[in-house]
Amino acid sequence: MPKKSIECNINNNLCGEALTNALDFISYLKGKGMTADDGARFCYKGQMMCIIIIMKNEKNPNGEWFICDCPIYEHAGYPINENVKLFVQENVQKCRSCGCDHEARGATKIIFGKEYENLCSSEVAFINPDAEALEKIKVLMDLWVYKIDNIVGYNSQDR
Repeated sequence: MPKKSIECNINNNLCGEALTNALDFISYLKGKGMTADDGARFCYKGQMMCIIIIMKNEKNPNGEWFICDCPIYEHAGYPINENVKLFVQENVQKCRSCGCDHEARGATKIIFGKEYENLCSSEVAFINPDAEALEKIKVLMDLWVYKIDNIVGYNSQDR
């Protein structure tokens, strides 16, 4: 059975502002030429850009969504505003020993100039981003597109 589209998943699990914001972000990603390879992972020119997770359960009856992964350092050709850097740093995710066996679990990384220890394999996650947060996340996605388009051999998973 084929997987449902990301839009179908969003419409079935989110409501209100979360629904509007998630659909807006998906539209933005697709407008940039990104594709959803399995309904949740968005890629650009074959490189993974972000993962969008949507869930609805007893704890979150109106649904919840979050965006995992983003670039964690800027490029001289595409400087990032200090407010965006701070926003990313505020959304750093420490390892919660969730049981994943990802090789990057528990890593130490420098994220926009600040060192963090014991990070989740998805070192940054934006949980239920509002419209203002999405504008900052879009800047990060634009940075990744810039890096992929302009740095020979760049791999988005090197962040």
